[in-house]
Amino acid sequence: MALDAGERFVGPMPMDLFLSDFIPKAPKERPKTEFVFAHPSVSQNEDEFIQAIETSGFCPQLKFINTTSQQDGPFRLKPDISIYSGTRSDDHATTRSENQKSLNWRAIDLWVENKNHEDDIFRDLEKMKEEEKEDRDLESHIEWTQSSYRICGQLVAYASALHRSQFRVFSFSIVLFGDTGRLLRWDRSGVIYTEPFDWATEHDTLFEFIWRLNFLSDVDRGFDTTVTSVADDEAEAALSKLRTYQGLENVERMDLHKFIVYDDRTMDESPRSYITPSAIWPTEALFGRSTFGYIAYDLTSTSLVYLKDFWRTDYPGIQKEGDMYRELHNAEVPNIAALGRAGDVPLSPQHANTVPLDAQRTKTQDYVKGGVLGYRWCPGRPRVDPYVHYRLVLETLGQPLNTFRSTRQLCEVIRDAIVAHTVAYEKAGILHRDKLIKDVDEEPRQHSRTGTWQFISIERLREPRFRPHQVSDDLESFFWVLLYQIAKCRNVRNVDFSKAMQDVFDQHTDLDRDGVVRGGSGKLSCLRDTYLDRITVYDLVRTPCRAILEELRSLFHDFYHHVPSNTDLSSDAQLMLTANREQDPRVREAREKLCSSEWILAMTELRPDPSASRQRRKRKAADSDDGLTFNQRRKGRLPPSSTKPSRDSRAIQGHRSSFTGAKGQNSAHRRSRSLRSNAPNGTRPSSSSKLRYTNGL
Repeated sequence: MALDAGERFVGPMPMDLFLSDFIPKAPKERPKTEFVFAHPSVSQNEDEFIQAIETSGFCPQLKFINTTSQQDGPFRLKPDISIYSGTRSDDHATTRSENQKSLNWRAIDLWVENKNHEDDIFRDLEKMKEEEKEDRDLESHIEWTQSSYRICGQLVAYASALHRSQFRVFSFSIVLFGDTGRLLRWDRSGVIYTEPFDWATEHDTLFEFIWRLNFLSDVDRGFDTTVTSVADDEAEAALSKLRTYQGLENVERMDLHKFIVYDDRTMDESPRSYITPSAIWPTEALFGRSTFGYIAYDLTSTSLVYLKDFWRTDYPGIQKEGDMYRELHNAEVPNIAALGRAGDVPLSPQHANTVPLDAQRTKTQDYVKGGVLGYRWCPGRPRVDPYVHYRLVLETLGQPLNTFRSTRQLCEVIRDAIVAHTVAYEKAGILHRDKLIKDVDEEPRQHSRTGTWQFISIERLREPRFRPHQVSDDLESFFWVLLYQIAKCRNVRNVDFSKAMQDVFDQHTDLDRDGVVRGGSGKLSCLRDTYLDRITVYDLVRTPCRAILEELRSLFHDFYHHVPSNTDLSSDAQLMLTANREQDPRVREAREKLCSSEWILAMTELRPDPSASRQRRKRKAADSDDGLTFNQRRKGRLPPSSTKPSRDSRAIQGHRSSFTGAKGQNSAHRRSRSLRSNAPNGTRPSSSSKLRYTNGL
């Protein structure tokens, strides 16, 4: 976490510019009272520092609390000083914190961390400029040592806890290093830090910042004012409906908030309000998309919906997710959730009708050298991207994927997703690129690219920058989703797979000199039966799902044949392995199967399993007069054709009856031709076609 965050610090920003750009002047002058504090450092002297500030009289609306020993429950964190605002609407939380002197992340306005003078983690500006002139790679603004690594991680953890606990656009914090200090501004793009200032002898800088805080509006302090409290009558109606959803049976009144969602296609209409409890899918990520998923009560329709709150990447040419849903529905792509409303989040409810919309945006990226504002006090090229706050409502409400009742149901759900992927690609030229499993039981850790790290294909993990995204990448992601769910949810004997899961799904390198994190070696080892091998899968699942998993493992094993786990090879060795891979018939056959989803759809066409027990056997579906099979009648199903199985299929011979035979082949070819005829220009998009990508559907 610390190393990744180290690439997102932008500075050192001049103090006068920081104050003028981010902290509007107070309506009256700061009192010229004396500040009496005899110690050279606040560290270990927090109580005396707080008393001196309170005596000075320049923080009438702020309450400073010593929380050095008040570790909170959920995050187990304790900043040295917590600052609460007396103007916050959450007065009961503030009062509770004042009376008990406890740490309450839901009520903190900003926090202060105290370190010694030698603990300043930031590099000297002149040295960074000199390094940049010498064309040396300026990797980070942090002077990495064991101590700075710990302190940087600590600061990021505090900011992350605050943004997870509150509805925030940005936040401020203060870090004091002995007799010097720095101000920090955090948003989803990165962190702006100031030049050091001597607060111990020159009080004006720090105390002017604190004085102005007293008079800032909620918007200027970084709060998202489009999320409000819930009226009693609204809460009563919402609770009765929300408690019918599995997992929300015990939701309480105090857990509720009201979100306002605007639709960018109908900005002339009034916004619609949705009441939600805590997120069922929270994120630990401070930077990036930072997606939160909520089960929400629609005050207008009185139904339950899914509300997705996240920060979309704000680059030209990247389509908004709501527009992508509209396009998918216009193309009649099956198995896609119904879209309700979608649009950017306005800066405040009062900014909703501005044209163009004054939306909540990150600002850190504007201060990078070469950015919009053109400042040159920030050496190097910090890895910061622009983001805009976005909300989307889906009227189709599902259940978490890890609540599947049988492995057959799990395979059917994933197969439905592959069908949607196929139709979206063939009829609209859209690749998904992001198998975000928002209903998995934990937040996947991401490493600065589009997609969920655990499910990204091996080739994209190995070379994330230059290799074009292909159909095979999405199909491989479906395999990793299936294996992940089986390993997480079918471990009935409680075998400790944590090490194997981490080695396969979380393996990654440190940031290289280009600021890139790579991975894939753990997944290669899985395909080669080192981690989560066939014996492990055999112990986890005895249904035909095991055969599907091993057939897919065999397919991707052949696809990555001759790909080395070690990327640190000589150019001659790499050329030799590349040539061997191009000439290997197994690799060519695997590539042919993965150029479309037809082979996988055929292989995963589930049939009744003759080895299943009589007690668990499903009742046979009734015959119909239309002559179609059950799977052909299911909405959104593509009856696949039968193809020759892969060579390496010895491990699944006992389950051959669970796959499609020749039956249904002609109808599959007819369906395939029909899809191709409806594709743009009447042809199937080739791998060289210009594709558009969706993120996070």
